[in-house]
Amino acid sequence: MNKCRVIVLALIIALVVPAFTAAQEGNRGVLFQIGAGAGFPIYPSSTEAVFSYLDSMPGVNRLQISLDIAFGYALSQHGYLLARVDGIADRLYDSADYIQMNCYLYSIGYRYYPMVTGLYLEGNAGASRGVLQSSASETSTSDFGFGYGAAIGYDFNTKARGLGLNLEAKYDGLTIENDQVGGLMLTLDLCWK
Repeated sequence: MNKCRVIVLALIIALVVPAFTAAQEGNRGVLFQIGAGAGFPIYPSSTEAVFSYLDSMPGVNRLQISLDIAFGYALSQHGYLLARVDGIADRLYDSADYIQMNCYLYSIGYRYYPMVTGLYLEGNAGASRGVLQSSASETSTSDFGFGYGAAIGYDFNTKARGLGLNLEAKYDGLTIENDQVGGLMLTLDLCWK
């Protein structure tokens, strides 16, 4: 096993074991969240003009979705340090052809629960990336840029621990190939904490 894998394994053990012990004592431990919903990308005007033109053609359909996955570690009863991946997919397609833009944010952030459960606020920052796919050509992937996000959500689990559902609204600001791209996400998340 190389040194990098040993270090990563040691960090995981150092974070997860105390979190599970704390959870057994009634305190917060780890958090795992996965969700999907509606996604609304906000492109520069030139990109939006192309997508709007293609969307207006007869027989073309548009599908916009968002996905997120997060892993968190409780720093207190009110907050989690999070590692998170957000994705927004924007697909235009007809019976045979398609073009799809995927926008990603890989980030580290903090989620704050003012009253232990219920309403929460979140902020994060990290690396952004765009991926363009089409039936007519190969996949094109951008270089990494800077990205940030801000979310407000509601945790329907009435307890500080356990399995529940979250409803979340999130905005991501992304730099993709020196262009500023935004993304609004409205997701329903399955959350274990």
